[in-house]
Amino acid sequence: MFYKIAREANGTKTYLKHSNTSSDMLFRNEADAADLMEKLNTHTKSNVVWSVQLCID
Repeated sequence: MFYKIAREANGTKTYLKHSNTSSDMLFRNEADAADLMEKLNTHTKSNVVWSVQLCID
């Protein structure tokens, strides 16, 4: 299974992308995704929070 980090604002879902490509960042381990998600939420100046989601595609 893979996991993605996503956030939703105004009905639009945005997935975290790799910095050097336009592909979504995928994680094999939910805990690794959750660790990065917490860091993003700490440093993001927004009411929209990041979350970890199971990737089903």
